Amino acid sequence: MFKGKKCEICGAPATTYLFGRFLCGSAKCAEKARLLRGGPAGHKLRVISVGSKNPVKVKAVEMAMEKSIGSTLVVEVDANSGVSKQPIGFDETTEGAKNRAKYAFEAKSSLYGVGIEAGLVEIGRKYLDVHVCAIYDGLDYTIGTSQGFQVPTELVKEMKHGEECGVVAEKIYNIKDIGKKEGIIGYLTNGGINRLNLCESAVLMAMVPRLVSNKDIKF
Repeated sequence: MFKGKKCEICGAPATTYLFGRFLCGSAKCAEKARLLRGGPAGHKLRVISVGSKNPVKVKAVEMAMEKSIGSTLVVEVDANSGVSKQPIGFDETTEGAKNRAKYAFEAKSSLYGVGIEAGLVEIGRKYLDVHVCAIYDGLDYTIGTSQGFQVPTELVKEMKHGEECGVVAEKIYNIKDIGKKEGIIGYLTNGGINRLNLCESAVLMAMVPRLVSNKDIKF
C-alpha cells in the first residue's frame, strides 16, 4: 500500500495512512494532518465515507455519527461487498461490511470508512436478520451489530438459495424497494421498528471503541 508513496506533509517515504493522508512516522506530521483533517479541536468538518448508495444506510450513518462525534459530512461510495448478494452467517456478513468500509475509506479522503451488511444468521435453529457494521480508519476495524429479528420461513427458503432478502420480500409482499425504505422489519412490526433503526444501532455499536470516553479502554 505504501510503495512509492510519500508523506503528504513533509515528503518523506510514507509508512502509514492516517487522517485521510499518507504520512511518515513523524508525530509532528501526524498532528498536522489531524488538524488539517479536523476532529477534536480540528477546524474542518470531518468526512465519513459510506460504502453504499442505499439512502437508508447513508441516513443511518449520518444519525449515528451525529450522536457519537458530532457534525460530519457523510459521503456515499458505490462499493461492492465482495460476498454473495445474500450473506449467510456472521462471518460472511462481517466480511461484506469490512469490504465495503475499506473500499469507501480508500475511495474518499475521510476520517472513517463505514460498511453495513445485512445477513441471515442461524441462532438456536432459527434464522435471524442481523445488520453488521464495520468502521475502518486505515489501520483497523471496529465492529457492531443491530438487533436481530426472526425471518419468516417463506423468506428463509429462498434466501438460503441465494436470493436477497429485499428481492424476496418484494415478490412475496409486493412492496417495491423495501430494502431502501422501511425494510422487512418495518412490514413485520407495522412500522414500530424500521431498517433505519437497525442500521443506526449497528453503526452506534461499532463506534463504541472509538468514543473519546473510551480512549483508555482496550478493545
